[in-house]
Amino acid sequence: MSMVFKKDEIVILLGAGASVDAGIPHSCGMVNKLEQLLGEGKEWADFTNLYNYVKSAIIFADGIKGRSGGGFNIERLVATLDDLRKGDEHPLYPFIGSWAPKLPEVAGNGLEKLGTFRKLIVQRLRDEWVQLDYNEKASYYGKLCEFQREYEHPLRIFTLNYDLCVEKACTDVTVERGFSEEKTWDWRVFDPSPDQTADIYLYKMHGSIDWERDDSGKVTFRDSVSRINVDNLEIIFGTTYKLQYVDPFLFFAYELRRWTLSTARLIITVGYGFADEHVNGILGQALKGDRQRRLLAVIGHHAKADEELEKIGNLLSLGCEEQVKCLCMSAKEFFNSRLSIGELMKEFPNAEPPFDEVSPTSEEEKE
Repeated sequence: MSMVFKKDEIVILLGAGASVDAGIPHSCGMVNKLEQLLGEGKEWADFTNLYNYVKSAIIFADGIKGRSGGGFNIERLVATLDDLRKGDEHPLYPFIGSWAPKLPEVAGNGLEKLGTFRKLIVQRLRDEWVQLDYNEKASYYGKLCEFQREYEHPLRIFTLNYDLCVEKACTDVTVERGFSEEKTWDWRVFDPSPDQTADIYLYKMHGSIDWERDDSGKVTFRDSVSRINVDNLEIIFGTTYKLQYVDPFLFFAYELRRWTLSTARLIITVGYGFADEHVNGILGQALKGDRQRRLLAVIGHHAKADEELEKIGNLLSLGCEEQVKCLCMSAKEFFNSRLSIGELMKEFPNAEPPFDEVSPTSEEEKE
């Protein structure tokens, strides 16, 4: 008897690598674009020294801790700018004797350049880096619709991306992002109920380029992204702010834990680099909580499966790596050729059938 996935037994997590095939740069790619602007654009030239100082400080701190390689990206840069902007309002300020002498020199005596630089970065992200012809370039995301119909249950997709690839490509099904009829974010629309109508539940864990927080503190969305004030754009950078007390971010983290730890049998990560400590903690807890649970990681063409498997095992603090399988292919290739129930069933070669076989009675044998 063939195994069939039941409701909520499949959870998908999308990272930045999932949208690279659509032309959206990942976090490190955005740094490359920023450095081009600093070297070419007059508007940006005044922030070159500030950028070099902050980047060097982050890399230096990583070196002290024995970390090297790909730790610097656009999210860490903006998160650091946010921390520095707090100045004497930062919780650690009373424990710091003084700012490094170089910081006021590159950021201004009142540190005013920090906010201006951050605003320019976020504006560029909103207007260019995460904007594209979704109908043409993100069409491969439409395979999620086909998979959901084959699955025959609502599909829960968590994403760390700000883009609109899922929403724009999955118009053939109902995608629930968490907004009421009044266009106000409301966690209750994600709550399971008998009258569920959504085909895909989309949890945007870092926010979205079409979300804004209004003066009353409520999260809404706009059809025209360019009309959103950059300061009100509801996206977060890095891991520090994900578990802040405000929704929807705290709720999203709870939901990822809820669905991976309770009913999920297969967790699929696509384009996720396992650089988020909070997400890694949740995934590690889920896998250790049930040794039959599996993680399928789609890690990109240029990765080496053995090295990535060891890295993932270490980052998730797994005692063994048998629960994890790595596929070295792009997100587009995975969606187009491997995202099907038949392919995913191969991850459970020894799975028990969903129903116990019943031996025929003596009366039935006679017939």
